Amino acid sequence: MEFVLNKLSETITVNEIANVHFFEFQKEFSTKNDKHPFSELIFVSSGTLFVKSEDFNGELKKGEIIIHPSNTYHSLSCFKDNSPTVIIIGFRCESKELLYFSNHTVKLKSKDIDALSEIIKEGRNVFLPPYDKPTYNMKKRDKKAFASEQILKIMLEYFLISLIRKYCYYEKQENDTSTVFSISEITDYLDTNFLEKIKLDELAFLFKTNRTTLCKEFKNSVGKSILSYVNGKKTEYAKTLLITTNKPINEIANDLKFDSPNHFTRFIIENTGITPKQFREKGEQKIYEKNKS
Repeated sequence: MEFVLNKLSETITVNEIANVHFFEFQKEFSTKNDKHPFSELIFVSSGTLFVKSEDFNGELKKGEIIIHPSNTYHSLSCFKDNSPTVIIIGFRCESKELLYFSNHTVKLKSKDIDALSEIIKEGRNVFLPPYDKPTYNMKKRDKKAFASEQILKIMLEYFLISLIRKYCYYEKQENDTSTVFSISEITDYLDTNFLEKIKLDELAFLFKTNRTTLCKEFKNSVGKSILSYVNGKKTEYAKTLLITTNKPINEIANDLKFDSPNHFTRFIIENTGITPKQFREKGEQKIYEKNKS
C-alpha cells in the first residue's frame, strides 16, 4: 500500500522583508506622508504615536499594533514631551485578511508581544545594523545563523496568522453569536461620565469586548453612534446651564471640560445652529414671554 502525500496550502505567505526596525523617536518627530509597495507593521512598545493614513487617523498607544497595506499613504508623528519606542517591520504579503488591521488598532496580549520580540531578535541575525535609523536598503549579514532567513519568514507568518485567528475569525464569530455586555449598562455609564474624555478603547476594555462589536451593537440598539450619544448629553446639559444659570460662557465651557471657550462655541453651533450667547438670549426671551402670559 502506498502512502498518499498531501500537499499543504499556504494562506499567509511573506515573500520579502524590507526592514526590521526598533526606533526610539525624538519628541515632536514626524515623517512625511509616503507610501511603498509593501505592508508595514507598526507596534508601540512605549509611549504614544499619532498615525495618519488613508484608513486610520488617531493614536497608537503602548502595546497596540496597526498594519498599513501596501501602496497606502501614511505618516507618523510624536506628541510634545513624548518619545515613543516603536517597532516597524516592512514586508510583502498580499492577504485581504490583513486589511482588518489597517483601520483597527489592536492591543496585543503578552504572548503576542513576546512573539514580536523574537521576530526582532531573529531579524538581527539576518540584517546588519543600524536598526534604529530609517533606511531604504537594509543589508544582510554575510555570515548568518543557520536558516535564519527562513526562521524569520516563518516567525512573521506565524505571528500574522495568530493575529488573524484571534481578531478576524475566532473572536468575531464569538461576538457575532451573542452580545456579552449590556447596552443599558453602557448607556448608564455614559450618562454618568459624559463630561469625561470617553475613549472607545477604554469602553471596550471596561465592557470586555472590542471596538467594532461595541460600536455596532450600540448603534443597532440605541440608533446612534456612541459619539453622537455623548454629544447629545453634552448639548442638553449645556442648554440647561445656559438657560437656568448666569454663569459666564467660559465657565460653562470649563464645566463641560472643553479645551477652550472657542471650542465650546463651535460645539454649540454645530449642535444647535446658533452661538451659546444667542441660545441664552433666545431661552431668556421664551421664559419672559411665558411669565408675561
